[in-house]
Amino acid sequence: MNMVRRHRVGLAAIVIIAGVSWLGLREYHCKIRGAVFARQVESIKRDAAQELRIGANKTEADRFFAEHNIPFAMDESGASGSLRTLGCAPLGCGTDRAFIGVEVKLDEAGTVSEVPRVFGMYQDCL
Repeated sequence: MNMVRRHRVGLAAIVIIAGVSWLGLREYHCKIRGAVFARQVESIKRDAAQELRIGANKTEADRFFAEHNIPFAMDESGASGSLRTLGCAPLGCGTDRAFIGVEVKLDEAGTVSEVPRVFGMYQDCL
């Protein structure tokens, strides 16, 4: 009887260690995705500030979106697009799905008239 109890305790310990290890590894990978997402947002912000300065033309805006693989649309007031990606969503969010949005105002001549707006968000947060 004592031997059976020791086996159960040993098995329980193995299951607990495996579970904690799995959760730790999962959290580690999540943090890496979150850091990559944050760096990607900052990189696009930096590039937008350099490439989409006030006075830049429509062609330069087109090139910016194309170089960053951001699907976009243009209308009479400007250009906007979003890039779908993954991150590490905070507690309260349903999934790790995220996007990076870029908005740039253009005047009637098709030149950038305001500093571009770049933001990163998680899709399924409350």
